[in-house]
Amino acid sequence: MKKIIIVGLFLLVLFGCKQTTVQIAGEVEKQWRSDSVEVTLPNARRRERLMVASIQKDGTFHLSGNIAPGKLVFVNFSKDYVRIPVYIEQKHYTLVESGDKYYLLSEESSLQNRYVEFLKELDKLNQDYEKECQGYDTITDIHQKATRSEMLDQKFTRKNELVLEGIREFAGTEMAQNLIHEILFYCEVDFKFFTQAIEALGDSIPNSGMKTRIFDAYNKLKAKQLIGQAPDFELPDVKGQKIRLADFRGKHVLLDFWASWCAPCRKKNKELNQQYPELRDAGLEVISVSLDSKKAPWLQALKEDRVAWVQLIDETGFEQSEVRKAYKVEQVPTVYLIGPDGNILLKNPEVEEIHEIIRQKRS
Repeated sequence: MKKIIIVGLFLLVLFGCKQTTVQIAGEVEKQWRSDSVEVTLPNARRRERLMVASIQKDGTFHLSGNIAPGKLVFVNFSKDYVRIPVYIEQKHYTLVESGDKYYLLSEESSLQNRYVEFLKELDKLNQDYEKECQGYDTITDIHQKATRSEMLDQKFTRKNELVLEGIREFAGTEMAQNLIHEILFYCEVDFKFFTQAIEALGDSIPNSGMKTRIFDAYNKLKAKQLIGQAPDFELPDVKGQKIRLADFRGKHVLLDFWASWCAPCRKKNKELNQQYPELRDAGLEVISVSLDSKKAPWLQALKEDRVAWVQLIDETGFEQSEVRKAYKVEQVPTVYLIGPDGNILLKNPEVEEIHEIIRQKRS
């Protein structure tokens, strides 16, 4: 286990100035590979550093510089992959070690301390999720893989819920922005979660490089979303009969894109089997479009999953499917809720959202 001692991290306000003098002194063990320590912003590019200092032969180091209060920065030992967040306040911080992570805590109550406690909880969930992910790709049985996928989805959902809780708790600070910035790669493929995260930020959002990057990514993703009329199409069912989406005009339609080789899709089939009778009775029709390139695996999956709703196939396959492209489907499963007038209402809705929309339409 790597060891580091922070002798002092002092934040001293300069009278009549908007900057704060930050002084960091400490010592690392000699086997560390890092020959320098630096302080950077969360969105810093390579070599963009607020402060940098060499680590001496005896392991000691000292940094000093000015940073505006209210900024979130990172103390980095890059060659040892140690990156410690600290929110700039008028505090004196000391280092604590928890598991294989390092955190900076103040001796009195502070936003930084609240942030650290939150990060510890989030780190535990991340470690648990990553542990359960091990071996997933080596599972060959699709049903076992679907079962593991269901468990992973539950853990991933809990992580997302905690991130949203943290964004709300620290709204108005760069700490909230950083929670999104750290998982921006994921937000960029999940518009629904990204929207929830943006809403959780609230209206009081301090300007920063993170804010610019987050909202640029969100607006680009928003522009890619399918809105308005659902594109019409015609595809064969299990008997080879051509079915058109327009034939279902006047009903709410849940349009489900999937494939037999997709474990999360097979998990969703299982869920829909349980939900379909109630959804059907509420006046909704489910239509699944398989993106399998061969009919046999599709038919075998239908037999195994015992689905009871309309099943169609686009045998051009995932890559070549014009229907997939028209619906901007980048991964499966992807589901759209379509209104009786043919307009797109929601992407990847929860079953509770579906029932609520149908109830509102009836009232």
